Amino acid sequence: MTALTTSLAFALAVQNRQKNNLEVAENLYREILKTNPDHFESIFDLGALLAQTKRFDLAIPLLHQAIQIQPNYADSHYNLGVAWQELGEYQKAMSSYEKAITIQPDYTKAYNNIGRVLQELGQHQKAMSSYEKAITIQPDYAKAHYNIGKVLQELGEHKKAISFYQMAVKYEPENLAYLYDLSLLDEKILHSNLKNKIYEIIEKNNPTKKNMVYGNFLLSRYELKAKKYKNEFDHLLKGHQHHFESENKKFKKRLEYLLNVLPKRKKLINLHKHNKNIKMNNYAIKPIFIIGVPRCGSTLIEKIIASGSQYIPIGEEKGIIDAVVENHINQNQSLNLDIENLQTKIVEAYKQQGLVQEKSGYMFTDKTLANFFYIDIIKRIFPQAKIINCRRNALSSIMSTLKNNLAFLAWAHNLKHIFKYYNIYYQTIKNFKKTFPNFIYDLEYEKFVSNPENEAKKLMKFCDLPWDIKCLEFYKRRDLISKTASNIQIRKAIYKDSINKYLPYKQFLSKYGNKYSWFKGVA
Repeated sequence: MTALTTSLAFALAVQNRQKNNLEVAENLYREILKTNPDHFESIFDLGALLAQTKRFDLAIPLLHQAIQIQPNYADSHYNLGVAWQELGEYQKAMSSYEKAITIQPDYTKAYNNIGRVLQELGQHQKAMSSYEKAITIQPDYAKAHYNIGKVLQELGEHKKAISFYQMAVKYEPENLAYLYDLSLLDEKILHSNLKNKIYEIIEKNNPTKKNMVYGNFLLSRYELKAKKYKNEFDHLLKGHQHHFESENKKFKKRLEYLLNVLPKRKKLINLHKHNKNIKMNNYAIKPIFIIGVPRCGSTLIEKIIASGSQYIPIGEEKGIIDAVVENHINQNQSLNLDIENLQTKIVEAYKQQGLVQEKSGYMFTDKTLANFFYIDIIKRIFPQAKIINCRRNALSSIMSTLKNNLAFLAWAHNLKHIFKYYNIYYQTIKNFKKTFPNFIYDLEYEKFVSNPENEAKKLMKFCDLPWDIKCLEFYKRRDLISKTASNIQIRKAIYKDSINKYLPYKQFLSKYGNKYSWFKGVA
């Protein structure tokens, strides 16, 4: 390929990428690199495109190659940071963003993404400072205003959060994701003019996937207010479908792992096979695992446990065991043969998150709900662990899952996947109880909210924690932080959430659920 041909091919690739014809653009970049393997622009653009399409294993080597050719090109460091961040490698991501800023001190997006990493790590004040730096450089940077709103919402400062969401909408009035989050805190914005605007945006030529997602979620809220449940349900399904399609490459591998790989392993670890002594210091670690399916009341239970007289660090949804085990399985490593190494990695990850503390008696919570897959591992690695299985009426939790976009859960956007996942959950718990009938504490959400003090006392006794009426006054805590979809509800006292409000939707779920015994009997 001649220099002129390369120049034309590259220009065509860039043009196709700008038009979102990503497959065409990718093929053009690869053709250029066959004959010009050191063509910097194609190496960088292809790496950035692969990061954009969530193929980080392919993106990272190319971005490293781009940095070797031109070390002072800030965009290469930034895109490498994006890849590391998506993979949960936060320190590597921070390092890449900081290098980008060293090269280009006014790199607004790098400051914004440093804020996102800090927010993920629970360093909310530092995160806000980083977002504020981005806004100082670019006052109309909507994304940074929005992210400050998210931090404030997690901290429970909803009035302040609304003002920042409003600023984000001001600078990006057609970003429906911003309008959706604003509507959750301020329902007054759901007026007829906005509804017309939503239809205008999603009916344009080539609307963004994100607008199709949140446009449908917003429209579902209008239909709910009008009690047009079928219309609401249809909009919810459309919103989830668009979200699934936008994350398809990322979700495909995860779905295979959760729905097919894990369930086919009868036991991840043969508990009777290992007689080696676990290090004594690990015996002292006493985590409290809260498992179940989403929208089962797990956030409520975690806050109750951590609001008594004994200090308990709150882990929320760390996904630590899941990440370590999946890495082992993907590398075809035997968990049975490598249990000590597995244990070391898991314990070290909890320590890095600041959860293993002497002042808490080495107790902490982890409400990664999917840990029900790993009960065998928990029992082996943490002999003093407590496991609480939060159970809620299936109709209520499924509909609540649909009404809340649990964006990062691969299985939560398609009814067939949802029902398959739920069935795996019920079967896994049932099978484990046959072997270890007294290891899991079943907590029924409906029973708990009907008699919270009595049920909370039993819960705290199971956890070997002292009872205190402050457990039920969790919502008064000034330091209460929640990143979950329950962020708004958790700021209120316990209330009975009527099962009856979900009955209109049962008819829409029956064709999927009637083959499962756990669904047939729901109210």
